[in-house]
Amino acid sequence: MTEPAVRMVFSAIGREFTPSGIFTEEQVPVVRRKLANAIEQSRSQDRAAMAQYNESILPPESNTQDLEVGLSQRAFPLLEMLIAAEKQKVPVVWGV
Repeated sequence: MTEPAVRMVFSAIGREFTPSGIFTEEQVPVVRRKLANAIEQSRSQDRAAMAQYNESILPPESNTQDLEVGLSQRAFPLLEMLIAAEKQKVPVVWGV
């Protein structure tokens, strides 16, 4: 993930971005829930933006490449990692 995307994800979970860090075993379930909620909110916004975009398309050759990649797409791999870490009862470490 690029740094702006990581900052967006960290902001969504209410945590300041640091280049390296850890979500402890105890923090993982809380972070996972926060991220899942943020992703769900982002998906709702993404669906609304897509609907608005689709209504505005005039030429049939237009496509959706103009749309921004939202939090739901960028954060999903981290959500999967948090789910796996929670099941295995292990921390998530980055930037080491």
